[in-house]
Amino acid sequence: MAILEMKGIKKRFSGEEILKGIDLSCKEGEVLSIIGPSGSGKSTLLRIATFLENADSGTIIYDGKTVFQREAQPESLRKGGDSIGWDTANRQQAKALFGLVFQNFNLFPHWTVLENIIDPLIHVQKKEKSFAVEKGRALLERMGLSDKEGQYPCSLSGGQKQRVAIARALALEPKILFFDEPTSALDPELTGEVLRLIRSLKDERMAMVIVTHEMNFAREISDEVLFMAEGEVLCRGSSEAVFTAENERLQSFLGKIQMS
Repeated sequence: MAILEMKGIKKRFSGEEILKGIDLSCKEGEVLSIIGPSGSGKSTLLRIATFLENADSGTIIYDGKTVFQREAQPESLRKGGDSIGWDTANRQQAKALFGLVFQNFNLFPHWTVLENIIDPLIHVQKKEKSFAVEKGRALLERMGLSDKEGQYPCSLSGGQKQRVAIARALALEPKILFFDEPTSALDPELTGEVLRLIRSLKDERMAMVIVTHEMNFAREISDEVLFMAEGEVLCRGSSEAVFTAENERLQSFLGKIQMS
């Protein structure tokens, strides 16, 4: 069964069509990678999937429950603003199903590493502090960061910050993790740290949707790959099928990536 389905997702910004009717799905234990040039709408799609942006039209389904459904209509006729199309109860339940790891970490600078991890457990899931601390420390041990729990994000390397961000997302035990360019802010050595961690999550059958420019990584780890350009999915399929597809736009993109 699909944990996430998105159908016909459209989005405009300032009159420009950013997403032109995107479909995707991600099943339990599946890794879906989204590749494509900058400006193709990949990050916007992730923000819509995680409720940070509203689609203009389309359908979002989590765990078989429709969270959002809105018919396309001229903006001048739309009434009710951003609330149109949302099922409030299903949306609240769906928030517990996913975690999001940002490319720039989004850690709170005035909180320690441990506080960054346990805060959602205490204030979102209403767990006892003692439980949250125990779980947070276990996650830090898993990340190889047990000695960093009392430090502040400013004292960490980029790779360490990203591992803390992943630990924070895992603390809520999501069914699916979203990664938005998780290595774009890292140098090559630190990139390897984070990619190894994501591989370990795949081994544990964690469902993941990953926007990435790491082509070798996407080819190796993905069950399905979507290639997006200019707000459309131009190619989709298994990693092998996509990376060997005779699609001129795709091959042009891959050639530029390999030369950079």
